[in-house]
Amino acid sequence: MRILGIDPGLNITGYGIINTRSNNEFALIEAGIIKTSRRDLLPRRLYHIYSEILSLINKYKPQVLALEKTFSHYKYPAVVIPISYVRGLACLLCGQKNITLYEYSATRIKKALTGKGHASKEQVQKMVFNLLDLKTSFSYVDATDALALAIAHSRLQSSIPRKRQRKTKADSLIKAIQIHRGNRQKMKLRIGKR
Repeated sequence: MRILGIDPGLNITGYGIINTRSNNEFALIEAGIIKTSRRDLLPRRLYHIYSEILSLINKYKPQVLALEKTFSHYKYPAVVIPISYVRGLACLLCGQKNITLYEYSATRIKKALTGKGHASKEQVQKMVFNLLDLKTSFSYVDATDALALAIAHSRLQSSIPRKRQRKTKADSLIKAIQIHRGNRQKMKLRIGKR
């Protein structure tokens, strides 16, 4: 499976694309950043990010996009707004290109990689390099964060039992109808025997 991880940001958006195999091995396809100029107006910056992510999707054709859930500290609520713009672009591209979108909290990503939900950025980065067997580090931590998202998604999905599926209301309704029909058939048989 090919997974695209995106670490959204208006100034720097990190991305990482990996292939996963059934035995939980990972292969790095590409990782990097999309940088915008602070001098450009917001629509131009968003269009640049949109077109770069679109070209990555068209080139590598990922089946899944993993995105970090937004977290806003009460002291800095304005920080989440530019991140939300880029998250919106990623969600829009998933809808346009029919890519499955998954969102994970930062603690869940860290726990999937290191076993600790409050691991440091250095611990996460070290684990990403070990899992991908990388010798050199990236100049931007955003690319490493995006790869961490992709790897965490793969690990979290492989840990979910395949047989256990979430039952929807429709499934419950179908089951109730089947039981009702079965009971009606039994009643007809009883009536017919008398």
